[in-house]
Amino acid sequence: MITDYTWIDDNSQLEDLILTIKGDEALAFDSEFERISTFYPKPALFQLKIDGEYYLIDMKNISNHTPLTKLLNNIILHSGSEDLEILYNLNGQLPDFIFDTQIAASLCGYGLHFSYQNIVKELFDVELSKAHSRSDWMKRPLSSEQIEYAIDDVVYLTEMKQILEDELNKQGRMGWYEFLINQRKEAIVGSNHIAKTFVSICKSKRFKVPQQKLVLALLKWREEVAIARDKPRTWILKNAEIIDIVIKKPQTEGAYIKDIGLYAKFVKHNLRALLSLYQKAESMAEVLLPKFDKLSPEQGDIFNAMKQELANKCDSLNIPASLVINVSDLKSLVAAGKTLDDIKMWRLINQ
Repeated sequence: MITDYTWIDDNSQLEDLILTIKGDEALAFDSEFERISTFYPKPALFQLKIDGEYYLIDMKNISNHTPLTKLLNNIILHSGSEDLEILYNLNGQLPDFIFDTQIAASLCGYGLHFSYQNIVKELFDVELSKAHSRSDWMKRPLSSEQIEYAIDDVVYLTEMKQILEDELNKQGRMGWYEFLINQRKEAIVGSNHIAKTFVSICKSKRFKVPQQKLVLALLKWREEVAIARDKPRTWILKNAEIIDIVIKKPQTEGAYIKDIGLYAKFVKHNLRALLSLYQKAESMAEVLLPKFDKLSPEQGDIFNAMKQELANKCDSLNIPASLVINVSDLKSLVAAGKTLDDIKMWRLINQ
């Protein structure tokens, strides 16, 4: 167990840490956070490994987040989507340099969802505990077991980066990695949660255009309210409740309570806004609806052939096909009359 670490819990200590950093060498980074009752993840703890030294930043007590932009501009992390989302929410920007060991590992034959613990076991023959992955990280003081778990999450990242980076260079795949990490960054900055949820709901229920418009209006309203109140989307409206509203179109406070099952207090506060969405949906231009595709039999044959070609190529390279394109996007590609050659990642792996 590593017991030698520096605990940082005020702004001046954080600023002092930045002054001690020399050069622009990548530092190992991980975060613990809480996302049970909020829209945005609430950072609880940042774990850093810098030049062999360990630092735990108590984010509950850090009010000036600006210095983190400089401190965390060149980082190594594993499966970092949520960690990067936290950094983006803090200062509205992402680090310039990111090495995500999960993405790198997936390009080196370890599979797309190889966990940090599994890679540590594979590369270093060390078993790491998963016991505190769902701890209450907002509680203080942290237990010694929590601290051990938190530090373990950054102990091996620097060495892991070197091994995977060497392998990527050896196989000529560093360009693939750089494309994928930039793709990850773009996805964080431009979230498409509403469009994905819209497609999922409307395809499963086979809603017609007027119903689709109401689905979109409800999803946009839910997003706005969730952000404004900093509450999880499902605390505002569950997807099942959105579907019920679209099908039943309740017109009164009582109907929303009885037929949809919403809380009376919530309905009383939001009834006018909910009813106004009916008119907004009716006046919505159809072109605003996110597109989803139903393939013709001929297109279905093309899709299956392309899917098989993709699988064969990725199997030969020992990389997951979903790194190139997922099934849903492949269907959209076929519906648009495009081919695999229109995908940049496909062109990269075929050079």
